[in-house]
Amino acid sequence: METSPRKLSFSASTVKSWFQYRCDRKTRYETMSSKQRDTIPILKIDSPALWAELGNKFEKQLVSNLAGTHRVLTPAPGEDTISEALTAAFLRGDRHDFEFAYHSVLRESKPLRQLFDLSPDVGIRWSIPDLIRVTRSSAQPVFQVIDIKATQVATLFHKAQVAFYALVLRGFMAELGAAGSVADEGEIWHLQTNKTQAEEGYLVESFRLRSYEHLVIDFFQNRVPPLLKQEVSSAKDTTFFHIYFKCEQCEYLAHCRKTIAPEIQAAKRDVSAVPGLSHESKRALERMGIKTVGELAKARGLKSGKRPLSWALRARAEQLVARADALVTEKVSRLPERFTYLMPPRVDVGFFISIDVDPVEGNLAELGLLRTQSTGDDYVIEVLPTGTRDEEAAALQKVLGKLLQGLSEIDSHNAAIPEQKIYAHIFLFEPSEATSLQEALARHLDNDAIRTGLLEMIRIFPPEDAIPEPEYRGIHHLPATALRSVLEQLYAIPTTVSYDLRQVTAALAKTDSPLVGPYVPNLQFQREFSSRLSIDVSRMLRTGNMSVAEIRDDVSRRLRATAGVARWLLAENAQAQQPFLRLNKQPFRFQNDFHPLEADDLDVLQAQELLESRAGLLSTLVELALPAEQRRERLRCFADLKLLKWGKESWKYWMLFQVPEESRQAEMSPGELSLILTDDDPNIRLNYQRWNEFAIELPAPRDNHSGATLFVVLMPNVFNGPAFQELLHKNHAWYIDKTYRDFNSPRVLDFLRFLAAKDSAT
Repeated sequence: METSPRKLSFSASTVKSWFQYRCDRKTRYETMSSKQRDTIPILKIDSPALWAELGNKFEKQLVSNLAGTHRVLTPAPGEDTISEALTAAFLRGDRHDFEFAYHSVLRESKPLRQLFDLSPDVGIRWSIPDLIRVTRSSAQPVFQVIDIKATQVATLFHKAQVAFYALVLRGFMAELGAAGSVADEGEIWHLQTNKTQAEEGYLVESFRLRSYEHLVIDFFQNRVPPLLKQEVSSAKDTTFFHIYFKCEQCEYLAHCRKTIAPEIQAAKRDVSAVPGLSHESKRALERMGIKTVGELAKARGLKSGKRPLSWALRARAEQLVARADALVTEKVSRLPERFTYLMPPRVDVGFFISIDVDPVEGNLAELGLLRTQSTGDDYVIEVLPTGTRDEEAAALQKVLGKLLQGLSEIDSHNAAIPEQKIYAHIFLFEPSEATSLQEALARHLDNDAIRTGLLEMIRIFPPEDAIPEPEYRGIHHLPATALRSVLEQLYAIPTTVSYDLRQVTAALAKTDSPLVGPYVPNLQFQREFSSRLSIDVSRMLRTGNMSVAEIRDDVSRRLRATAGVARWLLAENAQAQQPFLRLNKQPFRFQNDFHPLEADDLDVLQAQELLESRAGLLSTLVELALPAEQRRERLRCFADLKLLKWGKESWKYWMLFQVPEESRQAEMSPGELSLILTDDDPNIRLNYQRWNEFAIELPAPRDNHSGATLFVVLMPNVFNGPAFQELLHKNHAWYIDKTYRDFNSPRVLDFLRFLAAKDSAT
């Protein structure tokens, strides 16, 4: 439904799509009519999605229930919307007997066009908000926009859509001369957390509209005019596009994917094919005349060129060029001078975890574990056909129970036979799988068995005061690795768009020392840029259109392939002249401060506090393991500083540095107590026990501070310490990094121990 034939015609879903994908091409195509697209032609695949159908079902059921308790103005039988005339009557107050209007029709207005500063070539299609609620308790009625979403999380793009509706409503009311105002807050009614699709009920999320309205206004005023200049015809298409993981959900992917198709010579493919390239980095490359994979592969001097690069592109220039070269040559190569502290060089027993989530209901779809060792492999895979709370809790207990049982056996062995100690490690492929597991555990903290298991999990992260042996402290006991992160740090691999398990293992299987057992999914499990279960597969499982056996087979394939990646990395590291796996992990041992079988509420609080503290430390160590240029571009490091002079004022020492221009944007504030000054030695920055030896403070900058110099303050015990004095008398560049310092956990833990001791005494 369009008000008039214009060059660009926007709907509410198009606005939402922009904030979801940030894609000029998708937005431009959606403003065209289907007839215009077919004339060019533009390939669009409208595949029916089960999750969309369930979203419609959720909306209709919710409105039906609402109509049972409130007066709801609904479309006439056989109609999808209320007529414009009836909508106007509701807004004017002529239908004051209704509290809600469902699927009302709002057209564009002159006030809206003036607000958006629209040219004559741009129009707004009829907008159909899910619900408009009117409150008549004050002198003037107040109208509120409500959107219904079959999701457990209301995202930015959902809220931007509600803000768009509110702006359209405000303009339409002004043009009608309707009394009243639009509420300052919008609402999104969505699925209840920890509930399945089949369970009734919803959550109401209110939010202030003002910030989101500004985003929408900025979009129309500043992003839409350039779209008008982008030509789309059978002869030419100048719309900007970039292919990345979110594009899997786009109906135009098949059209865009033609530019990176395997049939095209690698060097001639669009630069989007290079994994890790962002939208803005692609724009920057195009401004430099680099539009293909081959052109990027030849841009060896990209960082040293005359044109300034964006922060993100400068940080990853070397890596992106190497990845482009890998696509052109179809060869895997290890990046020079790259090391990782995310994975140990020896693993006798590997535990490999696979986890998938149904994104509609936000609960587990499957949880799998593979244990590998010299005597053979052992699987436990739980597929969740219903996703109920009890089913999810049972799966967590069974799979993680098997993991903890295996670790306990290794712990007992290492305690009993010291001369034959076993090195154990936990692996996932995707970092997002660790997040999914953490969220799943958090949903069941009221379950006694899972709370007890949580204490067992804490024993993988020993508190420092419980482990007297130095080799068991800190980074030397990190329990788990996301293999994708290791590969992204170390290797240029000829994969398209992403380092997903399918593409990575296929590429590693073609090396001189080939990986054994690449992941080859069956047709229904194939995804473009990921190997986790797709949203359609998880919905097919929940609706009975896919069997548990089929999913279990796919999970076992992924687990075997993940184990193959770990073995390949270990073998490559063993053959390297300079080993690149630097996590000096010792044989596995539990710590024994906790007694999980006697767990009480104080134990669980202590476990949760330690988990949060360890998670913060691990996150920081992952950041610090990155090369200096990447840490600098993430604004977490002052890199390549030059020492100008140093001295002593009062009882403290100071140092003055010259700061290169590219380091002046680091996000470090005066008064921060977690900063260290080093020569970028990984043995310092990745050993948190040594951070106190290099601790500094940043005083408040002077009034004439330009950022070209940096003044730091050091305590006497740091400055005069032997480790820092050794650095001071060497000629090298200096680096300031953010580390992790947990002030609260030790105090909380001491208090909890005090309460526990007091409770025991009574």
